[in-house]
This record gives sequence, C-alpha cells and structure tokens, in this order.
Amino acid sequence: MKRQSLARNVAQVKSPQQHFTSATPPPANVRSPWMAIISLVLSIVCTLALFDQGEWDLETIQGLGLFSVVALILGIITINTKRPGYGMAIAGTVLSGVSLLVFVGLCVN
Repeated sequence: MKRQSLARNVAQVKSPQQHFTSATPPPANVRSPWMAIISLVLSIVCTLALFDQGEWDLETIQGLGLFSVVALILGIITINTKRPGYGMAIAGTVLSGVSLLVFVGLCVN
C-alpha cells in the first residue's frame, strides 16, 4: 500500500502537469467600445479646460466647443445603438453637454 502511494507521488513529481493556453484572437463579432472611450476622453479634456484661469480667445473656445460636440455625438450614437461601453458613453455625454453649454455661453459673451 505504501509502495503504491509512494510510486504515485514520485510519478506526479517527475511529470508536472503544464497548462498552456493558446493565443487565439477574439471572436469577430465582439465590438470594442472605441466610440465611448473617445467620447469620455474628449469630454474630460473639455471639462478640465473649464478650470483654466487664463484668458481665452475665440478660436480656443470654438475648438473646445467642437471637441464637446464630437464627444456628444459619439456618446449619443453609442447609447442609441447599445454598443459596448454604455456607462462610459453616458458619462461622456453628460460631461460634454455641460461643457458645451459653458462654451456656448462664453462665445455669446
């Protein structure tokens, strides 16, 4: 009895089991949340730009307003088509909407 269990233990030590996973590409039907990520990043840039204390010229305000519009459009498209990154798209849409309202207010002044 002892000899059999000792032989099994020695066999297990001599040949350790190795588990390898193959590097297979993801399935073709999986979509990446690139639109939601771009929406969130652009809206964060626009929101952080609101805290800048320097003087802004009209071109800067228009450029940041354009970033806000692009972020808003990409966020709305992501939300309406139920693409991956739904939460990021909502956050990007809210932030870009607030930033856009501020930039429009600055352009009117």
